[in-house]
Amino acid sequence: MLFPAAFMALIVLAAITIDISTARLRATELHDVAASAANDSLGALDQTALRHTGKAHFDLAAMNRIVHQSIAANNLPEARVVDIVLDDPDSPHPQLRVTLRLTVPLIMTAAIPGAPRSTTITQTGTASILGFDYLQPGY
Repeated sequence: MLFPAAFMALIVLAAITIDISTARLRATELHDVAASAANDSLGALDQTALRHTGKAHFDLAAMNRIVHQSIAANNLPEARVVDIVLDDPDSPHPQLRVTLRLTVPLIMTAAIPGAPRSTTITQTGTASILGFDYLQPGY
């Protein structure tokens, strides 16, 4: 009688392990997609303004469009954009942050009564502009 109970416990633990591994893999993939979208959104930099003024200026509408296109082209098109933020736009090294959210279905634990059917993952990717210090006055 002890063996069937131990075997059932082992099956439940294996199911939980598989779902946690799947969720962790999706979290890593989501972070990669967020970082890729942040890097791609650097394409919204107004290069003409950068050359004339030495300051980074971004077209926010273009940045939003580029982020959504980048997500659609990646392996997680169902990821939702939570936030697109431009930190320190007046600094010599502005930073772009893209935050994404993804709901991951849990396959194995769905058979366990009372267990969650899905989990939600949020990841943030960042990109910085470096190397245009020479355009700053006094450099």
